[in-house]
Amino acid sequence: MDTIALLKEFVKKHVDNPPEQIHVDSKLAEIGIDSLSLLELLFEVEEKFGVRFSNDMPRPETVGELVDTFEKAISKKSK
Repeated sequence: MDTIALLKEFVKKHVDNPPEQIHVDSKLAEIGIDSLSLLELLFEVEEKFGVRFSNDMPRPETVGELVDTFEKAISKKSK
């Protein structure tokens, strides 16, 4: 699974920012992902991959942190 591609697709649908500008070190706020759109993205990932994110998880600030969060949740599910 390419988490960056998933994130680019989400941004393409929900934010006025070209996906080519998204890099691992990009800050979420700089690519147009605010707290509400972050929740929408988390719900979308939960639904698509059948994973659950805890309510007390630290809020990711960068694309890299968000990708790590996704990959940890998905790898836990596959165990």
